[in-house]
Amino acid sequence: MAQSIYDEIYDFANYAFNKAHAVCYAVVAYQTAWYKCHYPKEYMAALLTSVLDSSDKVAEYIAECKEWNIALLPPDINESEADFTVSEGGIRFGLVALKGVGRSVINGMLEERSKNGPFTDFMDFCDRMFDKDLNRRVLESLIKAGAFDRMGYKRAQLMEVYGQVLDGIAASRKRNLEGQMDLFGMGGGEAEEAALPALHLPDVAEYPPQQLMSMEKEVTGLYLTGHPMDAYREAAKMVGAVTIGSILGDFGREDGPARYRDGEVVTIAGVISTYKTRTTRNNTLMAYVTLEDDTASMELLCFSRVLNESGGYIRENSAVLATGKISVRDEKEPQLMVDSIRPLGDLDGKAQGKPEKLWLRLPTREDPRMRKIKLALSFFPGESQAVLYFEDCKKRVGTRCMIHPALVQDLKERLGEENVVVK
Repeated sequence: MAQSIYDEIYDFANYAFNKAHAVCYAVVAYQTAWYKCHYPKEYMAALLTSVLDSSDKVAEYIAECKEWNIALLPPDINESEADFTVSEGGIRFGLVALKGVGRSVINGMLEERSKNGPFTDFMDFCDRMFDKDLNRRVLESLIKAGAFDRMGYKRAQLMEVYGQVLDGIAASRKRNLEGQMDLFGMGGGEAEEAALPALHLPDVAEYPPQQLMSMEKEVTGLYLTGHPMDAYREAAKMVGAVTIGSILGDFGREDGPARYRDGEVVTIAGVISTYKTRTTRNNTLMAYVTLEDDTASMELLCFSRVLNESGGYIRENSAVLATGKISVRDEKEPQLMVDSIRPLGDLDGKAQGKPEKLWLRLPTREDPRMRKIKLALSFFPGESQAVLYFEDCKKRVGTRCMIHPALVQDLKERLGEENVVVK
């Protein structure tokens, strides 16, 4: 008996805090609480920087920033530092968190900016950074993340020309070098520095908001200028959807879940970030789907019946509503055994009993805008009806899409408001 009591005391001593240790923790807790209360932007910027390697933690703290009405701003080549920093409008995204942009490029950018002042435009940036490890991959990541947005450029424009710009600067550097060789050879005379190529931006429409958000997600792991769920949050609440963060947070409690339970049927809404399929022991197909909302992400298990009924909705960047049972196994984070899945874009019309159609009017099938219109529709998969009417032949062509406000706005900009109707 005495031995068992001693063993318990010994085990407890391995992790118990003594008074001095507890006081230190109490002081740190008080200090951080004071900073969070009085300097919330600075506190959250430091907190985000400290968890850059954990996308789940970053997403969690960004959700907390939203609760405090602190905006997360996209990276900017004239304002961003390596880490997350406080800006007038919120917290500016840190360059070190950009995928495909190495430390050497970031250090070179900050040094150049400090020494020679802010970059004046896209060409100025490419010229000054050309000899500092700037390459296509780095430039593409900066464009996709929105680092040049505040200069007034459209990302769609820069994505079409950035390769030509780098090639033009490389050719200019080569001509300058050849001029120097001539000067010190037999040619004599003075070498003239080759002028940089002019920047000719194509007259193209900006990418749809959904595509811009997908680009941001690709290079930062996060949605910066918005979230695909923004347009559906209220509709999802109306049908009883709960947040993924509330489920994971409840099961993460030290004393066990208080709100949810294993096997409980819930409905969640979000955007599919990844999915993969595999064959089961019964030789049927199943899918592992990662669904995320603006609070967290969760793995869904979709078996053959669900795939047969709704497999067409399971695509990356597709916004869906999923209903199923919570499954907690082997100390893993909770999963959802899916019973049904459907597009979020259909909620509003079905809730009101008025399935709407998207009507588009074009002069002819050969209209040069058709390719971009098809591309825009493909970025919003769903079960709503879209009808294309061609004036020259008086014919209609139907297709399926999700009638999203961002899609409608993009189409109105391309075709004119009078040629895009939802009814």
